[in-house]
Amino acid sequence: MGFKEVMDAAAGGDPHAQNAMGYIYFEGSGVQKDMEKALQWFRLSAKQGDPEGQCNLGYMIAHGYGANQDLEKAFGLYKSSAEQGYARAQFNLAHMYSEGAGTDQDWVEALKWYSKAAENGSLAAHYRIGVMKEEGRGIPKDEAEAVKIYTECAEEGHPKARFRLGMMIFEGRGVKKDLNKASKILVKAAEEGSPEAMLQLGKMSLSGEGMVKSQKNAEKWFRKAAARGNEEAKTIICISGNDQ
Repeated sequence: MGFKEVMDAAAGGDPHAQNAMGYIYFEGSGVQKDMEKALQWFRLSAKQGDPEGQCNLGYMIAHGYGANQDLEKAFGLYKSSAEQGYARAQFNLAHMYSEGAGTDQDWVEALKWYSKAAENGSLAAHYRIGVMKEEGRGIPKDEAEAVKIYTECAEEGHPKARFRLGMMIFEGRGVKKDLNKASKILVKAAEEGSPEAMLQLGKMSLSGEGMVKSQKNAEKWFRKAAARGNEEAKTIICISGNDQ
């Protein structure tokens, strides 16, 4: 459908078309980006009970796009959408429970909604469950299960999961320690864009653990991590005097 067809359908009250119009103005797709118009269209869609429209409206209000930030209102919108089975809203709702944003912190509810989102195909939610199990956040720590979850997420191309998997293998937590295997996994995570993996590879290059000891390679990885915004890598470069 072209812009005119979507606009006509939205003006005629179609909640899916109204949500689509919200996306068009939010992204500036073929029109000038306009957060207020995006908010208006998402609101119309949400009022009709469309779960995607509710989630998008919640996202905008949670971040103060086109309106004043209101975490409690965003929480309510996410909950309404999540209860209709919309995976992205389920993930966002779980995150708000885990952070205590717009509601009281509740790890039981966070796990419940992360689990529902994961069942609906959210790789990010599956990863977050792994973090909860690794760190024992609100649930008993289970590092072996965290390794299993990170492995599954890494196989789907999740760089943060691959980094955490590499670190657990590097440190021998929940799995047998294997420096060679860890270095290969961390290199892959770095190639996928993980600045944390880049930083770790720099440290491993300095120490010679799991990698050939090389100041040159260490500097290369630290610079890559710093370019990705990693503050520790920036500090290391400055301290070593290699920021010239």
